[in-house]
Amino acid sequence: MEERQGTLAPWVAEMRARVAASPEFRSLSQKLFVEVREGMRSNAGKATLALPPFAELSADDQMARVRAARNELLKSDEFARCREAAWRAVDAALDAESEAVLTRRPAAAAPLRQSPAAPSTGLSAALTPPPEVSACGKVDAVIELAGLGAAQLLSRWPVDTELGWEAQALAWLLNSELPPPLRRTLWRIKLRARDARSRFLAKLAESPLAIISPRDAEILQQCQVALLSADPASLSDLQRMRACASYVDSTDPIRFALEQRAIAAAVAEEAAAGSPASAASLPRKPAPPREAFWLVPLLWVLPRSECDAAELAERYTAMLAAAKPHLPSATGKIITPPAGRDGARLPDAMQLVAHADAALGAHIERAMGGALPARSLTSVHSSRLGVGLFSVAATQFVWDVGIISGWEHVEHCIASALILIRAGLLACAKSDALKAYMEATVPQLTVPQLRAALERHYMPEIRRNLHAPAPDDILPLEPSELVS
Repeated sequence: MEERQGTLAPWVAEMRARVAASPEFRSLSQKLFVEVREGMRSNAGKATLALPPFAELSADDQMARVRAARNELLKSDEFARCREAAWRAVDAALDAESEAVLTRRPAAAAPLRQSPAAPSTGLSAALTPPPEVSACGKVDAVIELAGLGAAQLLSRWPVDTELGWEAQALAWLLNSELPPPLRRTLWRIKLRARDARSRFLAKLAESPLAIISPRDAEILQQCQVALLSADPASLSDLQRMRACASYVDSTDPIRFALEQRAIAAAVAEEAAAGSPASAASLPRKPAPPREAFWLVPLLWVLPRSECDAAELAERYTAMLAAAKPHLPSATGKIITPPAGRDGARLPDAMQLVAHADAALGAHIERAMGGALPARSLTSVHSSRLGVGLFSVAATQFVWDVGIISGWEHVEHCIASALILIRAGLLACAKSDALKAYMEATVPQLTVPQLRAALERHYMPEIRRNLHAPAPDDILPLEPSELVS
């Protein structure tokens, strides 16, 4: 449980203690106790065998009882009052700390950041902010402090057990522009493969050569191509990327060469678009496999100063294993059509465009020569989860959406991007022009533009499916509105 022991900044610890000592929180705690007790009595009356006392239940049974009681309390007046009291405490703490930060800020201000003392090996990285802040205004200071504080509190979540309520509890972050510390903590919570880190360290202890793939030189070339496609400025991370990809490739039981993977991916993508692949249609030098592109955003969000090689291997392993139901399988000759939980085919980006903007969808279909060829406009970018299509900042936002709500919603982000550039797309009459305009213009889109388009066209339905709170359901809080 060491990952729960992240050190809280003094102002965060004081705020947390203030909430815990409030009458509203004490009332909610008492109500929770009563709900659990009444639930136990109710179940005991229905059971044929006597139920043991709460203290004698297993940890899983105890958690189930508390969750059931918590779900009932979410509808109660006690919870509403406690939530408002917590918001008041947050507002007061941020107001006071931002004033203190700005007061002690030196003339040449540096951004708030995590402590660079040592690379992090988990969620418990030091998050104590220095007294500097990058921007001159109080609002900017509040935003940075809020991101750091939220990251510290999230880092204390239990990670040794799978939490069934985790996805719903984090869903309120959906379609938000996250500060870097909060994004880093969120990704660490969601991309966990605890055994992967121990396996990496065990192989490294055997020999440094044990974590290098026989195809290491080949992997280096593929990583270089992927980095250049995604962000040429990230080439300084090439050796770090190569080392991680080489290790994971050395442990891959499928033992596909990278070229074989890329060709299999091309076959699967063409099949998903409805046209069978032929030998003539496959590139002689195929692009890197889609898995290579999936490593790039991890390098951005988990920089060397915050993430050692063992943690990067864990996060990448978890990323590879994460469910991506919108993508066809490319691990051999068996091609699995993308399907959702109910077995129905998931909509791709072009189908989502046609649903939200029928005129644009019809134009792209005509220019591409039909509905099936139209899918090829976005299929490669979908398989790479948007890496190389969007800017660095927008890619990280798209991955936030995927990590929080499911990777199939990358398709909604790509569809939103096409709708945003609809005027230019409508001016393109041929397929080559469409593709060239899309790949030149989408990288220029900003995160606020993508957020607005997603909110307008797709987020209401996504939130309903996830049972996530709508923006109007979240208690609004303006800086210093509650505290004067």
